Amino acid sequence: MIFSTKKTKTASVLIAALLLLSGCTDRRQRAELVPTLTSFTEETEATETSIPETEGAEETEETDPQGPVYSDEVYAIVDQMTLEEKIYQLFIITPEQFLDMEKPVYPEDYLTATSESLEAELEETPVAGVVFFAGNITDPEQITEFTGIFTQRGMFTAVDEEGGDITRIASNPSFDVAQFPPMGEVNDSYQVGLDIGTYLQDYGFNLDFAPVADVASDPWNDVIGNRSFGDDPVDVSMQAEACVEGFTDAGIACTLKHFPGHGTTSGDSHYGAALLDKTLAELQAEELMPFEYGIEADVPFIMVGHITVPEVTGDLPATLSEEAMTELLRDQMGYQGVIITDSFQMGAITDNWESDEAAVAAILAGADIILMPDDFDLAVQGIEEAVQNGTITEERIDQSVLRIIQTKTDYGIM
Repeated sequence: MIFSTKKTKTASVLIAALLLLSGCTDRRQRAELVPTLTSFTEETEATETSIPETEGAEETEETDPQGPVYSDEVYAIVDQMTLEEKIYQLFIITPEQFLDMEKPVYPEDYLTATSESLEAELEETPVAGVVFFAGNITDPEQITEFTGIFTQRGMFTAVDEEGGDITRIASNPSFDVAQFPPMGEVNDSYQVGLDIGTYLQDYGFNLDFAPVADVASDPWNDVIGNRSFGDDPVDVSMQAEACVEGFTDAGIACTLKHFPGHGTTSGDSHYGAALLDKTLAELQAEELMPFEYGIEADVPFIMVGHITVPEVTGDLPATLSEEAMTELLRDQMGYQGVIITDSFQMGAITDNWESDEAAVAAILAGADIILMPDDFDLAVQGIEEAVQNGTITEERIDQSVLRIIQTKTDYGIM
C-alpha cells in the first residue's frame, strides 16, 4: 500500500467521536471547501442584474447560493481527516480486495467471514464501503454477521439486488424474502423498493445498486433487457422515481443506473466499449428522463456506466468524461448526490487504462466513488501521486468526501 509511513488508525473511531461532540445539525455551505457547482443560465443572470434599485424598496432577505449543502458535523469530520483517509473514501471494493486476493472465480474463492488478517486490513484501509456478491452470501446468520464487520466501521455495505433475475439474496434459497418478476413486468415499483430495502436492512446492508433507470427501447439490446422497467421513457421515469421513494422509505440508500443510459447501446461494457450514438437532445428526450425524475426524488447515488457517447463524451466512456459527469449530470441536471462509477474491473476500462490512470481520470472528470478498481493499491497510489504533483487538488478530494460523509450521516451509517 502506498501509505506506508503513516498507518490509518480507525477513521471510524475519529468519526464517531466527532459526531458525538458535534450536536449541530444545521446544514451550511463553505466556499473554501466546496465551490458552488450550479451554473447560472443567461436568463437567470439577466433576471438578477435587472432588478431596479427603487428608493424605499423593501429589503429582500439574503439567500444562500445554490449548490451542495452539508451539516456542521460533516465539515468537522472532513476537517479532521488525513489526506490518506480522504483518498480511501473514494473507493468501494470487494471483501477479497482488502487482502489483495485474485478476483473470485469459484464459490470457494469468496470470503464469507472475517479473519485476523481481514480485521487488520480494515483498520488500515478505511474505504467508503464494500460490495458483496452471491459468493459472499451463504445464509441469513452468516451475512448479518459479515456485514456487521463493515457497518461498525461506518462503511457502505452494498449489493446488487434489483429484483427479477439480478439478486444476491432473493435468488438464494436460504432466504425467505419477497421475490419479484423482471422489472418490465412490475406495476408497483414503490413496493419493490420498499420490500427489497426492508429485507436488505435486516441483513445489514445499507446501499443497493438499484434500481435500473435504463430505457430498453432497442429490442436488439440484451445488455439490460428485462432489468429495465420498459421501453417507454415516461413510464420508466415514473417507475424509477417510485422505486427510489420505496427504498428511501425503507431507510436504505439506492442507486439509479446506468447513466447516461445503457438501454440502446451497442456493445457490452463488461467486455469492451459500449457505444450510444445519440445527440444530447435525443438523450434528453429519452435516456436522461428517468435520471431527472430520480434527481427530483433525491436519489442519493447515481451510477455512471462505461458508455461512450461521441456527441457528448468524445472517445471517452462516461465514467472518465468531465462532459458527462460534471457538465451534464452536475451542472445541467443539478445533481448534488454521490456519483459512483460502474465497476472498474470491466473490460471497457481494463482493456484501455491502467488502474492508476483510470482512477485519476475518473476523479478529475467528477466521480466521487470508484467501484472495484482492477488494482486497488495502484489506484490509490495514482490518486495520491496526482495530489502530490498538483494534478488533483485536495479541495477536489474534499468535494467528494463531503458528499460521501453527508450521505452516510443522512442514512445513519455513521
